Amino acid sequence: MSKRGKRLVLGLLAASLVTPLPSISAERRGLLERLREARAERMQEKTAGATTQTLRVGGLEREYLLLDDSRGKGPVPLLIVLHGGGGGPRTIVPRWEAQARAAGIVIAAPKGIGRNARSGTWNAGGCCGEASAQGVDDVAFVAAVIDDATKRTAIDPKRIYVTGFSNGGMLTHRVAIALGNRIAAAAVVSGALFGNEAAPRAPVPMLIIHGEQDPVVGFNGGVSGTRFVARAQALPFQSVRYAVDFWRKANGCGQPADITRRPDVSIEKSICKGNADVVLYDLRQGGHSWPGANVTHDAGSADPIDATSVIWNFFKAHSL
Repeated sequence: MSKRGKRLVLGLLAASLVTPLPSISAERRGLLERLREARAERMQEKTAGATTQTLRVGGLEREYLLLDDSRGKGPVPLLIVLHGGGGGPRTIVPRWEAQARAAGIVIAAPKGIGRNARSGTWNAGGCCGEASAQGVDDVAFVAAVIDDATKRTAIDPKRIYVTGFSNGGMLTHRVAIALGNRIAAAAVVSGALFGNEAAPRAPVPMLIIHGEQDPVVGFNGGVSGTRFVARAQALPFQSVRYAVDFWRKANGCGQPADITRRPDVSIEKSICKGNADVVLYDLRQGGHSWPGANVTHDAGSADPIDATSVIWNFFKAHSL
């Protein structure tokens, strides 16, 4: 097929993303979500001002994208952003560029392991792909990225944050569990736990954003509704409720959560010891996407929240 023909097909597939949720299968919705991620990466081949850094971790040469908008000020926050499975740093950094420039923060976007340069995955303990199959230590990689970025610019060690989407959200959970003494707060979008987690080293404020209609990482857990992801799973996903309760227990949240209900989103906030609160944004019609990422929802209406703004506001309220 010619390049023009491929662009036409991708354009038609992208247009079909506005198909109402009930009219297409979970498998097709998952495929369209992955095509949207791939299309976003192609549209963002260049990220202004970002530089590629290389590290050797666990015998492997690894890369991460560094976007330093501290403008010589310091010390400044460091935000680790983890792309979804099958993507790369350039699929997620554009979602943070404007915020980074406005706040003068440093963004570090590690690159996952994949069968090719454009298809990165993370070993999150129960998923996914090449990284899981090879037993790659991605937690050690993230720790090395934090160390390297800290050497390159003036980072405030009390304001290091991590967030991720999908497979990157799964790794975000693992990083928060293992590196809680270094992470001031974490946020997971459309990710999951697997039930085989160790106890966190320290309480970590946790924000979870998940759509009830997610066909890829189901809100209620289990095997993915898409064969592509299901084949990459070593363990079933735990439910969103399991993840919330996991962090409520870890963070010493003794009181019942405060819940604010709206027609399109329910916000559940648990006040916990040492300001290590746990917050859930339950998106009633949310699918497998980063809410507010310059796309409309499947039913054609705007996303009920902008995930980037919600996450950054959460992070700003926390430091070690």
